Amino acid sequence: MGSDKVPELTTSRPAPEGRRTAGKGTPSRHDPPPGRTARRRVDAPLVVVRVMIALLCVVLVVPMAGLVWAAFGPGEGFGGGELSLDNFRTVLGSSGLAGTLLRTLVLGVGSVIVMLLVAVPLAWLYARTDLRGKSVILFLAAAKMAIPGFLVALGYIFMFNPSNGIINTWWGELGGSGPLTDVYSLKWIILLQGLDFAGPAFFMLVPTLRVIDVNVEEAAAVHGIPRLRAALQLLLPIAAPAIAGVSIFFFIVAVEVFDYAGMLGMPARITVLSTLIYQYTQGATGSPEYGNAAAVGLGMALGIGLIMLGYYRAMRRAGQMATVTGKRAAREPIRLTRRGRVAGYCLIGLYALIGVVLPVLTLVWASLVPYLRPPSAEAFGELSFAAYTDAAYDLGEVLPTTLLLVAVVPTAAVAFAACAGWLVTRTTVRGRRGLDALIMMTLAVPSIVMAVSFVYVGLSAYRWLPLYGTAAFLALVVACRFVATAYRTLHGTMLQVHSELEEAAAVSGIRRGRAFVSVVLPVVRGSLAYAWFWIALLTIRELTITLILSSDGTDVMSTRIFGYSSAGETGLSAALGVIQLGLITVLLIAFCRVARRQSL
Repeated sequence: MGSDKVPELTTSRPAPEGRRTAGKGTPSRHDPPPGRTARRRVDAPLVVVRVMIALLCVVLVVPMAGLVWAAFGPGEGFGGGELSLDNFRTVLGSSGLAGTLLRTLVLGVGSVIVMLLVAVPLAWLYARTDLRGKSVILFLAAAKMAIPGFLVALGYIFMFNPSNGIINTWWGELGGSGPLTDVYSLKWIILLQGLDFAGPAFFMLVPTLRVIDVNVEEAAAVHGIPRLRAALQLLLPIAAPAIAGVSIFFFIVAVEVFDYAGMLGMPARITVLSTLIYQYTQGATGSPEYGNAAAVGLGMALGIGLIMLGYYRAMRRAGQMATVTGKRAAREPIRLTRRGRVAGYCLIGLYALIGVVLPVLTLVWASLVPYLRPPSAEAFGELSFAAYTDAAYDLGEVLPTTLLLVAVVPTAAVAFAACAGWLVTRTTVRGRRGLDALIMMTLAVPSIVMAVSFVYVGLSAYRWLPLYGTAAFLALVVACRFVATAYRTLHGTMLQVHSELEEAAAVSGIRRGRAFVSVVLPVVRGSLAYAWFWIALLTIRELTITLILSSDGTDVMSTRIFGYSSAGETGLSAALGVIQLGLITVLLIAFCRVARRQSL
């Protein structure tokens, strides 16, 4: 029948809905019955998208406004008062601020140096050489990204605690005087944090090194320049903009991350900006000083914002070093000498040993022995699962909240990001650029600063909206933290979806909201799945926000592990850490299976 045919895609403008005809003299199914007025149908998916966008703007703007208000607000608390600079005067007048700023700078620069010393050679070995078995680098980098930083720090505490660390105890039994090393030091924070960043930096650098024209190194080889010298003098300058961008990005991350500074720095009173904010929120000298914490956080956010401008400028300059042309598509890998292969395998083995093998095996060992001690025949005879039995009681309290966050946070973050990405990339709505800027501004706000701002807003609004202290509030804050991550993943994918798909849907009478749900989302389902699993992994690793916001009823596995570690409960913290690694492994296996089905 003519009324059942789908209109063909043409360049002509379709007739207004309700007046379209299927043929000459034939009423269309879109026409209202005689005598009735056409009633506009509600585009329900579009309404949902608008509600999600409005809610996203609220949850992103309100905490930032709360942070500013808390920083300039009264120092005595939340009960009103006049705006002032008292919080800034208190922070600037503290005696240890200069040392804290210097240590933070050293931590950021040192972590980036360690990261580059590991990530750049690994990326070069993988992208440009014929090293056999180099695919293991991918596995190691992914595994290092999956292991939470605070669990790595916990493993090294068990190894190099100056009082009873396993390796320090061994050293004493061998006749060494004093501990071999003290893990509670700034140098260990820098080393472990830099190794933690090497994994994601590797994935960011490989695409750049892979596409650089091979003629650069071939020309050097023709002139007798050694491979290593060519890589240092020719390849690295070409890749300099990308390396600079990665360095700036991870300097920002190094300054704001709490895991290693909290686990290894606070016991030795090594204060950096992230731990200073945490100490203010915990009220070490009495009640929590949220105003001082907000003042430090606001200054930190402004400083990171300025550094991010440098990051974007470095990314814009990357085009000046372009060497990819259409003249040559294939590239032969560089043939390493025997000495080069040995050096490559040594670097990979050292990275695997220090970054993955040692901390994981130490956690497993510490969870099985009644007290921390080096492996021996006697110790093997005392192995038991008693710590896991005790940890089972904790799991009954923290596992439901942990699983709730793992399910809700990525779902909410991806839903927010999908709606925002569609609005920015697929529409011409006014204000869409402002929404894009607002989402990206959250990257300049450290996790601990965002947590403080939500604490202030949650306590201030508790009388009218009692969400503070609930699992829903905790999930909302963590989801807001990861919206930008999901948004960047989906933004680029949605740009690749051609507009003619939605045009065809419009000609067929499909409304805009319905087209978003039934046309755009199915096309980008691979990116949706990737973003969901990646944020789920980040959620189960999250320590900073959960540590600030969790309470007796909203504890998660990461906060309980941190608490037991601080209290010296070796077995319980190790057992919970191993269980958490098991959950992460299950999540990674599920992601790999979904990725294989979606052909990501």
